[in-house]
Amino acid sequence: MKRKRDFKSYYLSVLFFTAIAVIIYGVFWTGKTIDYAALIKQNMTNVTSIEKIVGTQRAYKVDASGKQYYAVCDSAVGYQSRIETMTILSDDGLVKKVIVTRQGETPVFFDRLYSQKYFAQFEGLSLREPIYLGGAYGYSGYLAGTESDNYVDRVTGSTVSSHAVAEAVNNGTSYIASQCFHTKWVNPYDNYQLNGKDIAMIAVFLIAFAAAHIKRLAHFRFWWLLASTVIMGFVVDRFVTASNLFSIITLQIPHLTNVGWYVLIAGSLGFILFLGKNLYCAWICPFGAVQEFLNRAAGFKPLGISPQVTKTLKLAAPTVLWAAIMLGTWVGDYGTLDYQPFSAFFLFKAVWMMWLILPIMVFISLFVNRFYCHFFCPVGFLFNLLSRWRNNGVRVWNQVWNRTLNQLKSSKS
Repeated sequence: MKRKRDFKSYYLSVLFFTAIAVIIYGVFWTGKTIDYAALIKQNMTNVTSIEKIVGTQRAYKVDASGKQYYAVCDSAVGYQSRIETMTILSDDGLVKKVIVTRQGETPVFFDRLYSQKYFAQFEGLSLREPIYLGGAYGYSGYLAGTESDNYVDRVTGSTVSSHAVAEAVNNGTSYIASQCFHTKWVNPYDNYQLNGKDIAMIAVFLIAFAAAHIKRLAHFRFWWLLASTVIMGFVVDRFVTASNLFSIITLQIPHLTNVGWYVLIAGSLGFILFLGKNLYCAWICPFGAVQEFLNRAAGFKPLGISPQVTKTLKLAAPTVLWAAIMLGTWVGDYGTLDYQPFSAFFLFKAVWMMWLILPIMVFISLFVNRFYCHFFCPVGFLFNLLSRWRNNGVRVWNQVWNRTLNQLKSSKS
């Protein structure tokens, strides 16, 4: 018998298809158009001519104040977006200025690069060798013990964004060096770097994977969540966010040198694809674990939420996610997707709205276990939805496969 669809099914279908349509529209038809020539004129005085350099990258020869300069654009993936920079260089091969032309990072983190004068560090650096990144152990392009003064120091608390800017600038200077200065060098940002944080993340995911196969490990879940909270929340300080998942849709995927990103995203999605289980939320997510700890420690009698109210609250996560996508498309900045409380709780950095929401979610979790996870988390909603789709698909495939085998057996007999 064909199952009758209820209001929830129709409502979620409307949210899903309108969101997909808006994302396609926002990504392919309303992209920000940049007048690079005008941008050069805004950042240089007495520009008399701008000539496009023929090649694979966006680069220009610029005449200004009787001297020749070069301007080149390149990009790299940051924490949740692709960051594009324009680097202006003098005819003696030195960086004069670095300008960010596109980015969709979390404002509270990216603004630190400006407030701490990160971009000023590039001025005077040479294109005759790589521009390294200091203070970023384990990241590609890390200065380490290299004997060079051609480096910038990362901004504490915004290392991923710092790295993306340094990589983009370095890639641009590498192009100008080879095209206009007949100088080539090995790009350190193309080298793999495996650091302690990446190894810790791999261990966390491997133990979660083992838990799906070894039932005895379930007895230690509470203690493992405690360890995962420390590792993922305070040591690694990386979490799956709606912005991370959105970057996959828009193909803003970092190089394979960003091992941590692939462990986090490929690992959590891999659980769903190969096991059909959302192990990230159950065994790894530090904020979910914190809510569980607080609920158990408080020992309050659970609030009696009726099934009808629960059913209605279940619509909150997809509704808020849909609203964030719509608002992001309207304003041309999908930073609206960054409304999760992770950065406020673990990094102590967030926009003012998060500081208002966080204590409310924490307080309610004392009475309702994992309140945020069950009713408001966009990642949990998407992961559970993907798990359902995957398992339904496997079930249909098995039915078709078994039916086909039976038909073949019948025809042979």
